[in-house]
Amino acid sequence: MRAVRRYGALAQSLHWLIAALVFAMFGLGWYMAGLPLSPRKFDLYQLHKSLGITIFGLALLRLLWRAIRPAPPLPQSVPPWERAAARVSHALLYLMLFVQPLIGFLQSNAANFPVVLWGVWPLPALIGSDEALGETLVVVHRWNSRLLLVLIIVHVGAALRHHFILKDDVLRRMLPALPGSS
Repeated sequence: MRAVRRYGALAQSLHWLIAALVFAMFGLGWYMAGLPLSPRKFDLYQLHKSLGITIFGLALLRLLWRAIRPAPPLPQSVPPWERAAARVSHALLYLMLFVQPLIGFLQSNAANFPVVLWGVWPLPALIGSDEALGETLVVVHRWNSRLLLVLIIVHVGAALRHHFILKDDVLRRMLPALPGSS
């Protein structure tokens, strides 16, 4: 049996879809936070919540798929410290893809704002209204977004280092195969 050298189409699709949604969330979050209170701001917050819940679901699907189809092995040239750093950074990225939407959801619950997924499905509150907790969760959500951004920068930087400096296949494993490539 031949060793898998690349991520499959589903893993790649989930990776890039989640990445695009996370980048959209950063832009949307920064934009809407500066808006004055209005129906438009409320609608944008609902969109933000729907995207967050969607990211949570897609990350769960990706993690389940990864349990079935593990990641291809890193090249033999990757030293043990870098393998450990890759495991830790990937674990932290997954953790943030779950924690950040959950904190946003709980903050909405604590602030007594409904979460209506895609304007259609109202989600039940997991906690009751609690103004002090809501304010704390806003701060945690904001700081976690900064942590997530740092993790993404490290992740992208490592992928680019592998591609342009080390010239190995680590980044290409997550890119669609071009005709004629292996």
